[in-house]
Amino acid sequence: MFGLLWSLHEQQISLPGDLWLVANVCEEGLGDLKGMRAVVERFGANPLAYLILEGMAYGEIFHRGLGVQRYRITASTEGGHSWADFGIPSAIHDLAGLVTKLAALELPQEPRTSLNVGIISGGTSINTIAARASLELDLRSTDPGTLQNLVEKVQALVAESTWSGVNFEAEIIGQRPAGSIPENHPLVQLASQTLESQGRRAHLNIGSTDANIPLSLGLPAICIGLTHGRGAHTTGEYIYTEYLPKGLEQLVGVVRQAFEVLK
Repeated sequence: MFGLLWSLHEQQISLPGDLWLVANVCEEGLGDLKGMRAVVERFGANPLAYLILEGMAYGEIFHRGLGVQRYRITASTEGGHSWADFGIPSAIHDLAGLVTKLAALELPQEPRTSLNVGIISGGTSINTIAARASLELDLRSTDPGTLQNLVEKVQALVAESTWSGVNFEAEIIGQRPAGSIPENHPLVQLASQTLESQGRRAHLNIGSTDANIPLSLGLPAICIGLTHGRGAHTTGEYIYTEYLPKGLEQLVGVVRQAFEVLK
C-alpha cells in the first residue's frame, strides 16, 4: 500500500476522489475475516469498489468468493489408565475413527469441493486413555449448494459417532460467505485490460480472500496479486521480488482508472 502511495506521488497522479488504504487483521486461519467484516461494516456501499491485494498470484483476478465452513469437532470420554482401564473408550481412538470416515467421503471434482483436517490435538500422556481430543476441519466448494450438502454429511457422521461412553460435539469456528461479480463487470474488465496492457493475460479465478465479504453483500470487489511465490501456507513460503514492479504498476493502473470506469 505504501508502494501505491509512493508511485502515485512520484508520477504526480492526482485522483478525482478519495482513496482509502486499509490494513486489517484476521484474514488467515481462525480469523474468519473479522478484519474485513469490520472494514465493510465501516464503509458499506459508499466506495466505488473494494480492491483487495494478495502477495502472490500476479495475473490472477479473484472476482468470485469461495464459500468456506470450518468446524472444531471434539470427542469426550471419562478417560483412564492405559493398563488398568484398558477397553474403555478413548477420545483419541474414536476421533481417529471419525477422521477415517471423513477422509472416505466422496467429493465431486465438479463443482470443485475440498475437505481438510488441518489440526488434531488431545490426550494427557502416553499411558493415559484420552478423555478429550479435537480436530479442526475445513470444508470448501465453488458451489454453495454442494458445500451445504457436504456440511450435512459431516454433521451426520458426527452425530453417528456419539455412543455410550463417548460424546461428540461440532462447533462452527468459521464461515466465509460466497459471492461474485460477473466477468463482464467494469471492475473485472478494468483489471483484465490493465494486465493485458502489460502483455499479461488475466486469469479470472475463485478464491477465499477478504473480497468474500463485500462480494457476499453484492458490493463490487476483486482481489489481485502483486507477484509470484511458492510454498503458500507453509513455514517456507516466499515471494519473487522481481515481479513486484509489474504488480505495483498494475495496481496503479487499476486505481488510476477506477474513478472513470466505475463512476
